[in-house]
Amino acid sequence: MPDFRRTSCVPILASILCLGWLSVLAGCSQEAPIITYQVPTKMPAVLAAEDTRMIAAILPQKDQAWFFKIMGRQSAVDSIEDTFREFVENIEFEDGKPNLDSAPADWRKGADKAMRFASFDINTPAQQLDLSVSQLSRMDDWSALVVMNVNRWRKQVGLSDSKEEWASAETMTWSDSDSEELADAPAIWVDVTGRPADSGPPMMAGGAPFASMAGGPMTGGPSSAAPASDPHAGLPRDAQEAIEQAKASGEAMPAEKEKAFPKESASDDAPKSDPALDFDRPEGWRDGRMSMMRMAAFNAGPEEASAEITVISAGGDLRGNVARWMGQVEGGQPEDTDVDEALESAEKLTVAGRDAQRFILHPKDKSDDNQASSIDATIVPLENDFSLFIKMVGPADVIADQDEAMRSFLKSLKY
Repeated sequence: MPDFRRTSCVPILASILCLGWLSVLAGCSQEAPIITYQVPTKMPAVLAAEDTRMIAAILPQKDQAWFFKIMGRQSAVDSIEDTFREFVENIEFEDGKPNLDSAPADWRKGADKAMRFASFDINTPAQQLDLSVSQLSRMDDWSALVVMNVNRWRKQVGLSDSKEEWASAETMTWSDSDSEELADAPAIWVDVTGRPADSGPPMMAGGAPFASMAGGPMTGGPSSAAPASDPHAGLPRDAQEAIEQAKASGEAMPAEKEKAFPKESASDDAPKSDPALDFDRPEGWRDGRMSMMRMAAFNAGPEEASAEITVISAGGDLRGNVARWMGQVEGGQPEDTDVDEALESAEKLTVAGRDAQRFILHPKDKSDDNQASSIDATIVPLENDFSLFIKMVGPADVIADQDEAMRSFLKSLKY
């Protein structure tokens, strides 16, 4: 008899295979399931383009100017502004150097860098900020030193030069500013925000993620900015050469003012009085030290204790300037009532055909122990919110002796 069991397996196998292929074909004909994804369209804050903000303080010492500066993404700087300002307002100097022991505990001391006295790394949610502490020899003209540095800092954040007094910076209260050598050199607070021309999201800066602007990681800003390890980049060539000489000789900074900021000579290239300003020089007034801000400058009184007379054109409101001068005379922030009284008692006069106001400010404490200078300042309003400032700073007795000479000078001015 035939073996039916063997022959019957063939069709059964064929049936099974067909059913399998039909199952596969049936599966291929089904539509794939739809999966929904949520893709964020907002760029993470750390990668977004953002304005650059710089906050800084310039503190005077007898022979040096000290710079404390932070620059970075605006949101990062915003978060530490109050802490930083409180820190610099309470810095004390010992033997001409700042005591930094009062720095917040979460500020990490940074590595040593050329041209710096110290550095701190400050962590914020937006980025790590770099605080630089450095110094330069003081110029005789504190205002010119401030303007020079503030204007180069303005360029670093994409702003143009300012022609206002202190280059739009402001004076600040500082606990360690009662030295007689600092009477006419107030502490300066700088706060500027801008968008450098070549700035963009950090990933785009120079092709490197988180390109550094301040010598540390994730500091943002333009890749073409001058390395912040040299906080004095952009100074005049004379100053840069003097600094390089100091570095080569092992000195921290130029030891003599004349090296970094040579005094103007009596040559034909030296700055002269502004030709737009005409006046009759009072008898006994000697040529003073000119600078880029000064339209005219004189010295009057004894050589050993002379008063300095300057004429500049700058901006700023009347009350703000008077309050600042009062602060310089008293060594602190004046009371609003005292400022009101000074404004009410101002002498009204005409200078160069314009209405003007003259303020003669003396320290309240006129004892022999108080060596603070007095100020005789006249404000002549000009166009476009500018004013002509004629200011004499010096010992109170010299200011009093030069009263008639100043009146004669003001009467002769033409501008």
